Amino acid sequence: MTLSACRSSLLLALAFLACPLAAAQNDAPQAIAHPNIVYAHDQMIDVFINPAATADNPAPVLVYFHGGSWARGERPKAASSFGSFMRSGFSVVSVDYRLTAQATAPAAVTDALCALSWVQANADKYHFDASRIVAYGTSAGGHLALMAGMLPRDTTIADPTCGPAPRVAAILDYYGPTDLEARLKTSQPSVSVANWLGSIEDPAALARQMSPINLVRADLPPVFIAHGTQDPTVPYEQSVLLLEALRASGVSVEIYSVQGAAHGKFTDEEERGINAAVTAFLLSHGVLKR
Repeated sequence: MTLSACRSSLLLALAFLACPLAAAQNDAPQAIAHPNIVYAHDQMIDVFINPAATADNPAPVLVYFHGGSWARGERPKAASSFGSFMRSGFSVVSVDYRLTAQATAPAAVTDALCALSWVQANADKYHFDASRIVAYGTSAGGHLALMAGMLPRDTTIADPTCGPAPRVAAILDYYGPTDLEARLKTSQPSVSVANWLGSIEDPAALARQMSPINLVRADLPPVFIAHGTQDPTVPYEQSVLLLEALRASGVSVEIYSVQGAAHGKFTDEEERGINAAVTAFLLSHGVLKR
């Protein structure tokens, strides 16, 4: 997915639609690509192996969930979309999941857990370091990264046929919604949230179950948040709530607030700042090695 395509999607105002940071696309190492792998529920992933990864030197792996209101969008299909991460040493798994028209909540979360399970089960084959799996998502994908990384391993949302999901080493949440119940109860309720929850008797109860804010506890992996302070699609306050709850629980968390920015509409300079901050964050937690 090119930078111009990503920004065009944003300008079309597709709620929750987002791409990996564009500044990450330049000068990526030549990845070894394994496209169109079915991992669960007829959903596909693309795998981009870092050329430095070997059996004796497995790479950390970034598992990316795209945005699109849980209803649209698709996985980026080029390694260049993740250039800054690959330069840092990551291999990448780019994930599609069931969208609202195919299955409502919690199907996308179930798929996200299955994707993590697939990565763990195939670590040896693709030279992944299963102890350094990072869940990353933008917008609705940020929500899925949080849910997949924060749900307890015995959650009933998981599909047991996918096998156990690993504990991730870190979560990267870029402007994802964190309190879906609050998004339903505003003066202008989120249509995207309501549609994803589906026509059920008690949508508020499911919204609570699908809200990362309600999964906060002390034993979570470190979380990095990036969000524009003037986001009209996913209010910045959603990230602030998560930040405060994680801090209160003793979880390592950092937020990169992009002053005045809207929903993922960051300048190249702002994107470089986010990329530098997330790299430093991952280094500080041992996910990346100096």
